[in-house]
Amino acid sequence: MYVSVERVLDPTLRGAPTIVLSNNDGCAVARSDEAKALGIAMGQPWFEIRERPHLAAVVARSSNYEEYGAFSSRFHETVATLASSTEVYSVDEAFVGLPRRSSTGDQAETAAAIQDRVGRWTGLPTSAGVGPTKTLAKVAQRHAKSISAPMVDLTTWPHDQVGELLAATPVSEVWGIGSRLTQGLAGLGIHTAADLAYADAGVLRRRWSVVLERTARELAGVACTPVGFTPKDRQQLMYSRMLGQPVSSRDEMRSVLAQYAATAARRLRAHGLEAALMQVWISSSRFRDDVAHHSTSVALDPPTNDPMRVISASRAVLPKMREGHPYNRAGILLTGLGRAGAQPSLLVDPEDPTRQRLAAAVDAIADRHGREVIGWGPTGLRGSQRWDMRRERLSASRTTRWEQLLTVR
Repeated sequence: MYVSVERVLDPTLRGAPTIVLSNNDGCAVARSDEAKALGIAMGQPWFEIRERPHLAAVVARSSNYEEYGAFSSRFHETVATLASSTEVYSVDEAFVGLPRRSSTGDQAETAAAIQDRVGRWTGLPTSAGVGPTKTLAKVAQRHAKSISAPMVDLTTWPHDQVGELLAATPVSEVWGIGSRLTQGLAGLGIHTAADLAYADAGVLRRRWSVVLERTARELAGVACTPVGFTPKDRQQLMYSRMLGQPVSSRDEMRSVLAQYAATAARRLRAHGLEAALMQVWISSSRFRDDVAHHSTSVALDPPTNDPMRVISASRAVLPKMREGHPYNRAGILLTGLGRAGAQPSLLVDPEDPTRQRLAAAVDAIADRHGREVIGWGPTGLRGSQRWDMRRERLSASRTTRWEQLLTVR
């Protein structure tokens, strides 16, 4: 999806081997088909790629998270315009409820119409799978990608042909089956999706979980998880980054933590949540002989999403820091999450309503004019810092920044 967005922003990349790099331009996290054909592996370091002569034609882009997030929102909003029900599964995937078949082609026609609209409205290419269950739809979608087809509709396939596809699908490629579970299933002689579909559901439930039982039943054609369910509120929120340059002073680390804490608090407010506990940590490179890792936990009582309180709490780790030692990573984990206002406290801070209005005002200004124009303490009006994430190959934000908007002639 990242590569697809880069090609929408820059059409000259279409057909060229293209990769998108991780934070600080470290390694390849997204690859075009052309890049995969050249042998570039997922997670391969950029310094290895750029030094190999036969990969000289590869185009690398830094991760443009603002654009990827904007395109993801447009993708899901576009899908919802033609779907009776939708369920956001990931940044670039959605489950869609289609009408029951009343005449040949109804479901496939609706799916094709969604794909066509996504292509016209966002420019993103898609592959689709249609099946009687969510798990079979995922199998169909994976098969569509493997044969470079826009869509595979298993509801039109004969039963024996569906069985052949499941028999050719390794169990490791089934939705929700990880490497450890794959090894455990192999011990029972379950190696393919077909093996899992015909396995004893009761045994799967007793030995592993009801989730695996549902997966097996769905592969057999029994719908167990409807489209459109509302997921539970998240249990934790984390913001962690590798620093662009090592930080070795407490004053500079104070600014790093303030920025991270302000970002974490903004995300809490965006989700309508409050946190009751914060864990903050800093660490140096694990490749050093004298590795340093420090962490501390701070109770937030009463629970809060106030950026001033979260920033203040993040400083608790600074006394543990070794002055002069180079640290290259910092992170904040917020847990004990609950809906904002759900836990009233007898300890009322008279300044709390004022700070809430202030936080809302800062968020509104940042949303309208950009997050770099205003912030809290050292995070406000700060410009670029040497420890900022390196993104030397960043594409222009053609749809999210006024000054970089794409020009159409």
